[in-house]
Amino acid sequence: MNARSSIPSLLITALLLASLAPLSSVAAVPTEASEFYYGVEYDWSSVDTDLENFTGLDIPEILGEVMGAADDAGFNLIIGQLQTGSSNVYVHHTEDIAPQTIQDNNGNDVSVWSRTDDVTLRHGILADSILQTDWSEKTFGSDETSFDIDVVQSLEQVLTVDMTYTEYLDDSSNLIGADMEFSMDVSADIGLNIDALFEGGGDDFPVDFDAELTIGYSITDSTSQWRLGSPDPVYVELSSNDEYEWECGESECGDLTGDYTGAVDYSFSIEGIPTEDFGLDAGEFDLEISDSLTDSGNFDMEMYGEWDFSMGETLTVDLGDGDGVSTQVQSCEDCPPGNPLMFMMMAYVLAGSGEAFAEQIGEDLGEGITDGIEDWFGVGGSAETDGMVNYYSFYAYESSNDEDLALIQMNQGTDINWDTVSLTVVVDNGYPTTCVNPGSIDITVECSLETGSSDDYWRVGDTVRIVDNADLCPAGEYCSITIHITDVANSVLLSVDYLYVEGQSPAGSIGMLKGELHSWGEQITMQSSVVGGTPFVTGDFANFGCDDGTIIDWDEVSDGNNDCSNGEDEANLDGSAKWFTCNDGSEIDWQQLNDYFADCTTAEDEGIKHHYTLQMTLYDEMGAPLYSIEKTICEANCDSNPDWDSDWSEETGVSMPSEYGETTMCMDAMISETGASSPLLELDQMCEFFWIGPEIGSIYLRTDGLDFVEYDAYMYDYSNADDATATLTLKDPNQNSIITETIDINGSSSYYELSGSTSVLEEGEYCLHVELIQDGEATPYTSETVCEMIEAIEEDVSERVETVFSAIIDSGLQDVLEQFGMNLEDRLETVEPFEEFPYDDFKWAPLWSNEHAAIVGVGVYVMNDNGTYTMAGPTTQGYTDEAPAKLSIRYLTGLAANTATNGMEEATNIDDIVDVEDHNLDDIAEDLAEAGIDVSNLTLPEDNPTDGTTNDDNPTPPTAEELAEDAGALPFLSPVSMVAVIVLAGVVAGSRRDENQDEDA
Repeated sequence: MNARSSIPSLLITALLLASLAPLSSVAAVPTEASEFYYGVEYDWSSVDTDLENFTGLDIPEILGEVMGAADDAGFNLIIGQLQTGSSNVYVHHTEDIAPQTIQDNNGNDVSVWSRTDDVTLRHGILADSILQTDWSEKTFGSDETSFDIDVVQSLEQVLTVDMTYTEYLDDSSNLIGADMEFSMDVSADIGLNIDALFEGGGDDFPVDFDAELTIGYSITDSTSQWRLGSPDPVYVELSSNDEYEWECGESECGDLTGDYTGAVDYSFSIEGIPTEDFGLDAGEFDLEISDSLTDSGNFDMEMYGEWDFSMGETLTVDLGDGDGVSTQVQSCEDCPPGNPLMFMMMAYVLAGSGEAFAEQIGEDLGEGITDGIEDWFGVGGSAETDGMVNYYSFYAYESSNDEDLALIQMNQGTDINWDTVSLTVVVDNGYPTTCVNPGSIDITVECSLETGSSDDYWRVGDTVRIVDNADLCPAGEYCSITIHITDVANSVLLSVDYLYVEGQSPAGSIGMLKGELHSWGEQITMQSSVVGGTPFVTGDFANFGCDDGTIIDWDEVSDGNNDCSNGEDEANLDGSAKWFTCNDGSEIDWQQLNDYFADCTTAEDEGIKHHYTLQMTLYDEMGAPLYSIEKTICEANCDSNPDWDSDWSEETGVSMPSEYGETTMCMDAMISETGASSPLLELDQMCEFFWIGPEIGSIYLRTDGLDFVEYDAYMYDYSNADDATATLTLKDPNQNSIITETIDINGSSSYYELSGSTSVLEEGEYCLHVELIQDGEATPYTSETVCEMIEAIEEDVSERVETVFSAIIDSGLQDVLEQFGMNLEDRLETVEPFEEFPYDDFKWAPLWSNEHAAIVGVGVYVMNDNGTYTMAGPTTQGYTDEAPAKLSIRYLTGLAANTATNGMEEATNIDDIVDVEDHNLDDIAEDLAEAGIDVSNLTLPEDNPTDGTTNDDNPTPPTAEELAEDAGALPFLSPVSMVAVIVLAGVVAGSRRDENQDEDA
């Protein structure tokens, strides 16, 4: 976007914001109280004039050219827009220098003086636009082809703000705090009507579409109090330094407390979409949603502020009524457009009250909109509706409780019974673990859910603890957590949430024993693993006690050295037998100790103090044992070492069944200290399902009425089997087979498909059945069926729509539109935007006064080769007010600002802010009629504030483009259309310059 073309709108916006700057004096306690008035006004009816001043674009001329190009091409086009509006901001500044007492942030009484700014903002706009176009074509012996389209758009926008900001300073001009009373009301009403008639082929297609959106939001009666943590010399420092970095941390900035009353209302309606001509019921997409919510509450926030200030050029400005009252100021290059502390407090008040209000009414507002949308799409219903799954939203976050894996809260949805919810967690991309729901008595699970209540429902706002019962994320480690929440009643995944947490599970957990079965190769493999903690004690070896009470390490026994004083740790020197008694009572020769071979059952002859046994057993689906194995676990001379291993696999030698289909295998396992009567860890019998042979992947039955029924079946064979057959059958509502197809699964591929399409004769339920049969067997080992109700359907598009638009497509309309484009390009050759922007540079200058220790206004200054000018702001020495290109902004001070403020304080609606008598929609028709446009069928909004008449008495009206040469003859554009015209003009001008360059070359 061209930066220069955007400057007018930027300046307007900046000036309105800047007018909130207070006029104040805090160098010391004033000896005389000051009082100031000032304000900024803008009349939005001046937009087109301001645009022409800066760009050279004459909007009425451009509109005339567009409509003239349409006339020349052979169709009628009317474009008219009317906008009336006003934006006004006024500030009344007063000081109360009498001693006052307030309490600081610590509750201590403080003597202060105060200064107050009453801010009044009133903004209102009425905008209406029309577009009417019609065209017809009549050839001998054929029906007329035509269209007649009327589009009417309306906008009403209102913003009101009333703010009283009072700041308190001590005798040294240190800021103690501030109070604010704040009210804001914003509303918008947007309407769109499309009335059209299309004709062709002897038929017609009418459209009467209406849409309206009304929305309002208000924060009223908000009172707030800000007290700093300690007195702050911010204004004194700013008055003494050209460069100052101000930072107010959480402890220094103190707290903001306040209350509010908030309200929101909205309505949205759509009607008139011609659904009946597109295969839907009449009014299918008609929609109406509305609600109004009000709530009151409090907010409490910690304050924080940070600003960098840099003072620039010194200026002398007139702050009075032009009678010579002037003061020296500096342009504050990094300042906001007003007192930064007032703006900061206002932002916190808006945020605090807005967030608190949103939390209070958010659920009700969301439900109202959701219900309306659901009704629109025909999916609404009560919580008891069978099969109805509402939109859910959950939020997962880390817990500070060392027993929890995570916390998860339901933020949106419908209360759901715990009997229908399944929550599964995956830790570090491992195996999924399903947590037991609240109230379960199962304590052997790896994770459980706790709510802290006995409620049978998970409700919006409820937070659920995911308790880590098996040390899934051990203490001291960081884990990635994936949480799946499923509505098992409807087989719908409600949410997937991701989290990265630090393990908080208690240390010392013995973990859990998990089991898995695999069909690797042609036999079953059992696998057991310990997860979360360990049951094994390691690094604790046996010692040997000498007769004299000395304790030596076990590895010093039978090592050839007498480590005990009497040599009792060694074999007898005379070669006589010396025996060692094992834990089970058996005896071995003393020389077999520490020989790196376990001669005792539990290896105590090798110093092993803790010896474990793992037992795994395989069962068939009837519970009959098929295979069992025991493995020893210890730190030396066992099947595995607990320091190295936490999972164990064993090939069972049990082959997979030869029959195709699903088979079930089960296993259990336990770990115990060898010889103990009870296990340390135990895995209850768990089962796995295995598929043998080819399988059905998916089947589909799709229909588009009786004339098209499509079927597909996909089979997969990952075992390279060569002895199965797939059969597909399509049955009609009477169970008669109308399609039968087969395919041999012969090991040539891992993927097989049966598909095709057909037509059917009658409505009803049709079923697609697919089955797989192993060679040599009489019955299928697997099958699937899917059924669909097939009904005759009406055409998506009605016959009249096809007739009308086919005739329009076959007409000469395309040639007409192409001619319009060429005509418009030719006509816009005469539209010349400025080659150069009126100014070379501009300066945005919030005006800081060291005398008042405040921003006392704002100036917008522009420069070119001929001089320097005040675009908006107070009278400034060295800058002339007679700028060559101006904006229609009024900058008021003194009595004029006071009078304007009094006139606007009671304005609360569009009638108070805008002179609706000036917004006479009949002016559009009158101006167009004077321009030679036929307005006999012109449609205007029905809520026209005045009744006007069109002028039909001119027997030889001038053309539109001729009349447009008179300023203001045609309605001006809205700001959005204005931007579009700027872009269009820029494109045309750029294209013309390129053509000229090509010709010169």
